[in-house]
Amino acid sequence: MFEPSIKAPEFEGIKAWINSKPLTMDELKGKTVLIDFWSYTCINCQRTLPYLKAWHEKYAKDGLVIIGVHSPEFSFEKDVDNVKKAVKESGIKYAVAVDSDMKTWDSYANQYWPAKYLVNKDGYVAYLQFGEGAYGQTEMAIQAQLGVKKPIGKENYPDYMFDQSPETYTGYTKNLGLGSGLACDKDGCNVYIDPGDHEMNVIYPHGQWVQEKEYLELKRVPGIIDYRFNAREVNMVIEPLENAEASILVDGKKAGKIKIEEPGMYNVFKDKKYGDRELSVTFNGKVRVYAYTFG
Repeated sequence: MFEPSIKAPEFEGIKAWINSKPLTMDELKGKTVLIDFWSYTCINCQRTLPYLKAWHEKYAKDGLVIIGVHSPEFSFEKDVDNVKKAVKESGIKYAVAVDSDMKTWDSYANQYWPAKYLVNKDGYVAYLQFGEGAYGQTEMAIQAQLGVKKPIGKENYPDYMFDQSPETYTGYTKNLGLGSGLACDKDGCNVYIDPGDHEMNVIYPHGQWVQEKEYLELKRVPGIIDYRFNAREVNMVIEPLENAEASILVDGKKAGKIKIEEPGMYNVFKDKKYGDRELSVTFNGKVRVYAYTFG
């Protein structure tokens, strides 16, 4: 908690409101407001959602208003219909403001998914929390602003290894370099060749892929991407360009298949223990691959 001296900015550039009529900070004066910046393919945001949903159920009658500001990390998340579908599938009942042009994100000078801004009844930011965790502390701050006292919910925040693989983007603006080389002929350099020996946390495409600003796009089926990681769980952000399927190998052994029917985050591996593993995903269908996230 800190001295509330920053006035919460107004919502700007909102494309749509879900589960609510359009709201303004001015008309919300007298209420305690929890603003949560999120995106629906963000694994950190997804792990935070159960707490937000529980707080909405627990404190709405006490005057808490939760507003999820959906600020997209990837271009397909700008689509209002995609956000509406994600909100419904996630079981979110509180208000969601679709901030597709990042106008409200910019007005808060925000830099994180998720990020929570607790606004007091006078319209000033009274508490901040960036990233996962501190759920008990956040709930105590909510109670302090509401002037209520209730049992604090159990915090189930997973422990992470210090050397867990980091979120890894495939597009050239945020990618530090692909591990595969390009094969060239008279028509140009358009086929990636996986060298076979893999460094940790490096993306190795194989086949006819094109690296764009946000993603790797498969131009000719099939296509493979290999990645050596240390984690218990691997998720991939994928957009299908046609009906697509992916076959998954972990350490050379079959680990399942996934159907890729809509743009979103797909879980491709999960285990109870950390481990240094090799992931190989073969795509049968043209796709765009945006990022890997880990847990």
